[in-house]
Amino acid sequence: MVDENAFMTKKMKILHITDWANGGLATYLEVICNDQSKNHQVYILASRNGSEERITERERFISLDPYDRSIKSVWHALQLSRQYIQSIQPDIVYIHSSFAGVFARLATLGLAANPNIIYCAHGWSFLMQGNKLKRLIYKWIEKTLSYRTDAIVTISENEHKAALKVGIDKNKLHKISHGISPVCGKLDPNFINANTFSEQKLNILFLGRYDYSKGFDWLMRFIVNNPTDSISWHIAGKAIVDHKITIPKEVTNHGWVPYEQVPQLLLRCDAVIIPSRWEGFGLTAIEAMKYAKPIIASKNGALPELIHGEKNGWLFDLNNDNVLIDILQSLQIKDLNSSGEEGYNIFMKNYTESHMTEALHSLISTLLSTKHN
Repeated sequence: MVDENAFMTKKMKILHITDWANGGLATYLEVICNDQSKNHQVYILASRNGSEERITERERFISLDPYDRSIKSVWHALQLSRQYIQSIQPDIVYIHSSFAGVFARLATLGLAANPNIIYCAHGWSFLMQGNKLKRLIYKWIEKTLSYRTDAIVTISENEHKAALKVGIDKNKLHKISHGISPVCGKLDPNFINANTFSEQKLNILFLGRYDYSKGFDWLMRFIVNNPTDSISWHIAGKAIVDHKITIPKEVTNHGWVPYEQVPQLLLRCDAVIIPSRWEGFGLTAIEAMKYAKPIIASKNGALPELIHGEKNGWLFDLNNDNVLIDILQSLQIKDLNSSGEEGYNIFMKNYTESHMTEALHSLISTLLSTKHN
C-alpha cells in the first residue's frame, strides 16, 4: 500500500497556469502557492500586465505576455505553456480559469512528459447569463476537455452540481471551497480614505470589479432610483478594460485598492453588498465574514450557500428592488453586529486557508498515489 504522505514530503515541481491573476483568483493563488512553496518548487505562468504584483513579484513567476484573449495571443499562450511544461517537467500542472483551461490543456496533448493535470474554472463559463448558443458551446468544451484532466476542482455546491449535470465524470470532481488567512489587519487611523466613512449613517461597501457579472450597473441604478439619507454607499474596485461606467454622486468611489489595504475598508464599513448576476463562489463574502461584517447578496450562483438562514446576512432578488429596499430599511446596528459575529464563526469553521490547503494536499496525494500504482 502506498503511503500518500510520502508524496507530500517529496519535493515536487508544481506549475500553475492562468491568463490573468487578479482579485479573487490572485488571492486563491497566493494562498495555495504560499502553502505549496514550503515543500515544493512552485511556478506561476500568467500575464504580467493582467496580474497583481503579489503574483508577478513571486519567485519563479513566468510572464505569458503578450496576452489579451485574442485568437493570436491564445495561440501564443498555448505554445508558451507547452514550452514551459516541457522544460520544467512539473509533477502537477494546476490550471485556473476557463481561457487557460482551454489553451493549457490543449498544450499538454502529445507530450512525452505526463504530469497530473488539475483544473479549476473558478466559475463555469456556461453558467453565465447571456447567449444560449455560447453556453452550449462552453458546455461542450468543458465536457470534452475534462477527458484531458485528472482532477477538476469545483469551488461550491452550485458549481459541483452544474458540472455533474453537464456530464463531467463525478470521479474527477472534487469540491473544495476557497479559504483565506484568518489573520486580520488592524485599523490604520492614517488610512487616506478614512474620513469618507460616516458616523451617522450605515456604511455599505461594494468590493470587486465594476462589471456586468458583478451586478455593478444594477447597483448603481438601484442607488439612483432609491435614494436614502440613512446609508453611505462605498465602492472599491475598477472597471474592466474599455468599459465605461457611470458612478452616481451619492457613491464614494475608492477606486482600485491594493489588497493589503482592503482590510481598512472592511474594518470601517457596516455591511458588504454583493449584487452579482453569477458567482462561482463569492470570495468577497468570506472576506466580509472574516472581518465580522454581514453580507447582503443576490440569490445568484453560489452566494446563497454562504448565507446561513439569514444568520450572517440577507439575500435579495435582482428582479425585485423592493426586497433589497425592505432589507435596507430594516437594518439596525445591533442586528448588523450579531450577524457579523455569526458570519465570523461560520468563516472560522469552514473557510480558513487550512481547510482549503489540507483538502488540496489530500487530492494531490491521491492523484500521485493512483499514478504510482
